[in-house]
Amino acid sequence: KFLHMRCAAHIVNLIVQDVLKEVELSIKRVRAAVRYIKNGTSRLVKFKELALEEKVKSKAFLNLDVCTRWNSTYIMLKAAITYAKVFTRYCEDDPLYALDLSEEKGGFGYPDEMDWENARKMAAFLAHFYDLTVRVSSSLHVTSNNFLFEVGNIHILVQNWMSSTDPLQKAMAERMKEKFDKYWGSWHENEKVKDKGPIVNERGKGKKKEKEEKEKENLNLLIFIAAALDPRYKLSDFTRLTTLEIFGVESGEKVWYAVNKCVRELFEEYRVRLTTPEPTTPAISQVTIEGGGGGASMMKELIASRLRQNSSGGSASSKSELEKYLAEDSEDPDKKIDILGWWKENSSRFPILANMARDILAIPITTVASESAFSTSGRILDDFRTSLTPFMVQFLVCTQDWLRRSTNPVDIKENLEELEVLEKGKSISQLVHT
Repeated sequence: KFLHMRCAAHIVNLIVQDVLKEVELSIKRVRAAVRYIKNGTSRLVKFKELALEEKVKSKAFLNLDVCTRWNSTYIMLKAAITYAKVFTRYCEDDPLYALDLSEEKGGFGYPDEMDWENARKMAAFLAHFYDLTVRVSSSLHVTSNNFLFEVGNIHILVQNWMSSTDPLQKAMAERMKEKFDKYWGSWHENEKVKDKGPIVNERGKGKKKEKEEKEKENLNLLIFIAAALDPRYKLSDFTRLTTLEIFGVESGEKVWYAVNKCVRELFEEYRVRLTTPEPTTPAISQVTIEGGGGGASMMKELIASRLRQNSSGGSASSKSELEKYLAEDSEDPDKKIDILGWWKENSSRFPILANMARDILAIPITTVASESAFSTSGRILDDFRTSLTPFMVQFLVCTQDWLRRSTNPVDIKENLEELEVLEKGKSISQLVHT
């Protein structure tokens, strides 16, 4: 029932790629300008000199994006808009800049003031999705418990932009709204739909057969249960109001009812599976008699056994683990907690819920980490490195993993002086000696 989980990063990619079409020409012009500067060492030197004259202080320099990866487009735009006035100065100093990027040469033209304004708006827009993708793509800590609120953040962003007076923002929000509702913003109840259609049997005679189909929710209910298993949220008004905000009051109430029902049904399934059956009453009595105990001891053991059965069975006279958990005060929503550590510490009080939490909180809401792991070999073994030994491949993978996990990332900077020497035609040996 809950096996199908849509990848959050893929949905974000669909939303963003659709919105990028609104300013496609401006992005192409900025990309072409960045490529022009980075394609020559003398151009880079001149560009940096102009940046110093314009007193542009930025640690990030120009980056060329990969057209199919919107996150790299965001990084490119974020860096390029910082140097917008430097590009304007460079156009005045280098006549080939405008000529090479002109439509006569097969280009899209160089970016003007309107293009830079569009780039600023798009960078501000993409920043929200970039940060969200980084948060949900983490593989070192739990992400499923915050997914519901991440969807809520996108909902608020869409609503704010739809009410904007800026025509570009409004157009982008309308595109986003369509994709958001398709994957996250609508709700369909699981109703059985009977459809009678003719089928043909082996003898060629037609007959009627009933087919039952079920509509599926756009959001997996485990996302709501993961939020409920976070001691900061539970099934509180905080989670309920978030649900109503995303789906609207009418649909939101249906969703909230389905979530409450699902939480209790899932808990009951775990309780039945994990609860060990107690010995029957006659067996306990027989052991007591053989042990030579008195009648008082027999009665105490009998009553104690039945009390244990009632407490584990969730009878009407005692609260279940779930009810006790939900009845306790929630943690501060703004408090940062180690949710796995919290459930480990409280597993003795809530053993069944702890098992639920272990299974549900382990669900990754994106496939980014797994896809990256499977594509590692392609980044190491290419057409020019196909003769590496297994030991060397393992060595490279391990080193790459260490570099990525390092708290101090490796910063590789271009040595412009050496590049100038190479550009003038000097050999490597001359470069080494100099």
